[in-house]
Amino acid sequence: MNKIVIGATGLALVATVGIGGYVYLQQDGDVHVEALCNPTQTDAAEAARAQNLALVDVVERGRLVSKGPDAGMQTFKVRTLAVYKGTLPTEAEVGLPEASAAKLQPGSRYEVSVLGPEDGTWIARFTRPVPAGKTTDALAAHWKTEIGKQFVEPPCSDTPTAP
Repeated sequence: MNKIVIGATGLALVATVGIGGYVYLQQDGDVHVEALCNPTQTDAAEAARAQNLALVDVVERGRLVSKGPDAGMQTFKVRTLAVYKGTLPTEAEVGLPEASAAKLQPGSRYEVSVLGPEDGTWIARFTRPVPAGKTTDALAAHWKTEIGKQFVEPPCSDTPTAP
């Protein structure tokens, strides 16, 4: 079951997906979704944690979920240009918190790390715009290098200990 709760600032959204906890954050124009205990600070950490890493082209803004447990999530229809880890279908629906979704523009390319699909929608952990001059091959080489670093995440717990 997927539960989404909108944070007080509108920039943070906490979601429980399966058994893990995640938080969406907007930082410096990039949209990030991180595990609650240890946010990823490097691409090597993201490459290690990611289920699916891909390059996508945003085709159009999709539906805004306004009711139910996923209220506040904006979806986008995307075309997958390349997959660097995991899988993502050629045509997919990616969901972001509405406050973070304002940065995504149809016709633009983004690196994405997504979970899912959850009811047919891939939940974005991380999105980053790709400059027009950056090639698919250059991105593939970058992610291959980051995956090759075999980053090992320090153990953590999303459950706080009692004082």
